[in-house]
Amino acid sequence: MHFSIVKLAAILVLSAFVAVLGVFRDAFRKGKDPSYDGPRALISEFCGLWIGCIFLIWSFTADGKSLQWTLRAVAAIGAIAGLGISAYFANTTEVPQIPDKEPSGFKSGTTSLHLR
Repeated sequence: MHFSIVKLAAILVLSAFVAVLGVFRDAFRKGKDPSYDGPRALISEFCGLWIGCIFLIWSFTADGKSLQWTLRAVAAIGAIAGLGISAYFANTTEVPQIPDKEPSGFKSGTTSLHLR
């Protein structure tokens, strides 16, 4: 199996393009921003689809039926794992990076003066 740098670069670029299309297709179908579920969910969905597409495209260039089907199985497992991790991260809460400037939940006193 001859695997040149150009072939590897073409597979990586094409699989990244297909992964981005997959993320945006899902966003258009749901009708919401792709990063609505959080950056961790978006990154894991992209990585899972990207890895899956890499192995799927590579399977069409491989010699031997058993190697092709092994690569396709790895592609399916990678894509399903990425989407599963994305669903897990979509259901978790994110900690804000910047805390509130003024703490909430404290009732201001009636005698306090608000000078501006």
